[in-house]
Amino acid sequence: MKPFRFYFLPFLIGFVALSCNDNEVDLTSDFKDIPVVYALLDASEDSNWVRVNKAFLGDGNALVFAQIADSLNYPNLQVALLKINKSSNTVVDSLPLVKTINAIPKDSGLFASNSNVLYLTTSPIDKNYLYKLVLFNPDNQKRTEATTSIAGSTIFNYPNSPLVALNWEPNTNNKVVTFQWTCNSSSNIQAYQFELTFIYDEFLQSNPNTRVRKSFTNRYAIIPNTDCQQNLIRLPITKQEFYSSIANNLPLDQTKGREFIQIDISVYGAAKEFYDFLVINKPSTSVVPRATDYTNIPGGKGIFSSRSQLHMTGLKLNSITIDSLRGGQYTSELNFVN
Repeated sequence: MKPFRFYFLPFLIGFVALSCNDNEVDLTSDFKDIPVVYALLDASEDSNWVRVNKAFLGDGNALVFAQIADSLNYPNLQVALLKINKSSNTVVDSLPLVKTINAIPKDSGLFASNSNVLYLTTSPIDKNYLYKLVLFNPDNQKRTEATTSIAGSTIFNYPNSPLVALNWEPNTNNKVVTFQWTCNSSSNIQAYQFELTFIYDEFLQSNPNTRVRKSFTNRYAIIPNTDCQQNLIRLPITKQEFYSSIANNLPLDQTKGREFIQIDISVYGAAKEFYDFLVINKPSTSVVPRATDYTNIPGGKGIFSSRSQLHMTGLKLNSITIDSLRGGQYTSELNFVN
């Protein structure tokens, strides 16, 4: 299961209990078992991962506790997925999740990285069913549940094949290429995000054999499914936007030459719970900070939802666009040779 591209990382939340009866603050008065969940099911993946940690609090420096794996992980937690028939609301299958440790290495940082606990299922995820996440802690008999629908699939309408050569010409700044993909109300997708990855080779002008494959990715604003018109989402990218993005991502260096290789495009879809999370947690433009606390985990914190992904690789540019890449006003100083 690949990392989701809306760029919201797994998180842990600590809690403090403030007494309103007197001036003393007891930070560790009553223990509460609060699981923190991060899980995005994906029907297109052959492996799906669930992350479950526990909120922690103790006497002393919380940053020190964060570096202790036992402060974050449950020793005996049981995790399962229940497959549920939408119409009858009955359980048709139970999918136990296997506990793994360091199956996916965790980057070092604020929280302990020496014991990255994740729960894995390789059972297929079916978009026609609901899925309920069930956590059971045998140490205190606490059961926690959360339910999600599964984000369906979509297909590209334009381009509809890697054989399509993208064309940002003739030479007018209002020339656009409109990327299009299918959408409908039954897909369980509430929002989309489009990515365009520009791939090129870079080499020394004095030695063309010193080639290094490089790329950059432009991520466009999240598009809600309410923008679906005639079963299509449309994203126009103007000529100026396209060439300017190249100029902004490639440094000027007269010792380097470049050769365009291909463009890859992706569309990521978010189910309702994840879209709600994105909307609530988007950066505020106000000078007054917002206190947000979205969760769809009853008795816990975090998010249990689903996503979809669609990719097309190997797209080319037509010959006129290539000529403009080499000699046009935005990119002529970047030394493209093709």
